[in-house]
Amino acid sequence: MKSLNKVLMGTMLSMGIVSGAAAYTIDDNGADQFIGANQNVALADNLDVYGNAGIYDVFGMDVSSDINNLYVSVYTNFNPSLSSFDYGDLFISTDGWNPFGSAPYKEDGFGDGETWEYAVDVSSRSNGLADVVDISLSNGFEVTSGASSRIFQEVAVDRSGQDKAGDAGLGIVTNGLTTLSFQIALADLGLNALSPQEIGLRWAMTCANDITEGSYTVPEPGTLALLGLGLIGLSLRKRAKA
Repeated sequence: MKSLNKVLMGTMLSMGIVSGAAAYTIDDNGADQFIGANQNVALADNLDVYGNAGIYDVFGMDVSSDINNLYVSVYTNFNPSLSSFDYGDLFISTDGWNPFGSAPYKEDGFGDGETWEYAVDVSSRSNGLADVVDISLSNGFEVTSGASSRIFQEVAVDRSGQDKAGDAGLGIVTNGLTTLSFQIALADLGLNALSPQEIGLRWAMTCANDITEGSYTVPEPGTLALLGLGLIGLSLRKRAKA
């Protein structure tokens, strides 16, 4: 049995899934970047970052999952203490990702592209927790406007009624690079780790001067493989005891 356990561990290590949650990056650089529409009349050219990249650049998201949770880390230069804007909310689509147009999606604005089912309301953060919001029960979205914004982009949930679906863990670290780290229960999103599902994710600050958006499949193939190996090992162990 010890030799069997060593074989199982070696297989898991070779697959890179001992933790059960290897990171997948939604990259906001190069060919994979999401730009989004911008109706600002001051716009000269619709580039990835509107305004100062040293303040607003969003580099992307690391996304992973295990049997219970979805983990999302957003990496950005943005720090509200250095701006008149604030953190936006994390939007989640549970039925795939369908942006408007083709990469880098320069025509994708509010009313086009993906329809979001859930969001994590970053402004509700207290004691390391933030509200998971069922958007169908909220009052819709807050959409950008104003001279210093990428205009016509959804950035936050407009809260009303009983729209809370659960609590997400949320940690924010600002040390040169800002990292927002979310831990969201799959059950609060109506997802099941045993039923693969493509989801969409989106984050921006409240001016949307840079946006990161893309897709991820829950669960990761490695998660199911790890679960399968665990079940095989458990079955063999029970047989050995018998």
